[in-house]
Amino acid sequence: MLRRFGSIAEIGNASPDELRGCSLYGETWSESFIAVRDLLSEGHREAFTRVPLDSADAALHRYLRASIGSSKHEIMVAIFADEAGYVISEEIVGEGDQGSLQLSLRRIFGKALKVEARRILLAHNHPSGNSEPSQADVEQTKALIDQSHRLGINFEDHLIVGRAHVTSMRARGLL
Repeated sequence: MLRRFGSIAEIGNASPDELRGCSLYGETWSESFIAVRDLLSEGHREAFTRVPLDSADAALHRYLRASIGSSKHEIMVAIFADEAGYVISEEIVGEGDQGSLQLSLRRIFGKALKVEARRILLAHNHPSGNSEPSQADVEQTKALIDQSHRLGINFEDHLIVGRAHVTSMRARGLL
């Protein structure tokens, strides 16, 4: 697998079909590997969903780095929470190529309203591995904050996920 994918991070990001392609005819070890990988991912997710949402939570950062940090394309995740901050739902709300992200306000806020979220936290990765927010990130986030306030949803933070670090736009004073 290392020869085929080049790194452990790439193995972690490989699709189930790509992993199955590493098995020789009749071997079923890849199914066990996929199940263990999914179980570990759910364990990372569970660690931050048992406590109120906190954009500085190390468990949340580990989960985001593991789930989207090494992706070759940009992915935006929205985490929806109730008034007390407990996670209700999580959803991919935008995807794009390196350096661009197509997102829909309707998709983000439609889901927030559907699950009756009172808080929202957004996170997206930079395929370059750099977790520094771009000017476009800042401008788009300000538009999202404006819309969330109109809908009565508290905008918690926008996290930029790199390979090794997660940067909080709120902590940087950019929101």
